[in-house]
Amino acid sequence: MNFKQQDLRDLVLHAPFQAFRLHLSDGKQLKVPHPDFALPGASLLVVANELPNGAPGDVNLISYEHIDRVELLPKRSVKV
Repeated sequence: MNFKQQDLRDLVLHAPFQAFRLHLSDGKQLKVPHPDFALPGASLLVVANELPNGAPGDVNLISYEHIDRVELLPKRSVKV
């Protein structure tokens, strides 16, 4: 599938946000657990890696043409 900036912007800004995983043409997978981990630009998507403590870490610059698939991840249940 050919993803565009608007496709990813819609996913990132959707309320309520649902985590997703990007499957790239080189076989790499990137999880986007929170909207602060992704920034759609004009020609690239910036995706931060999730550190063990859940904070954003190093960033990846992904060309939209290299996104093969987007997988929506199950919503986490909140325990009260």
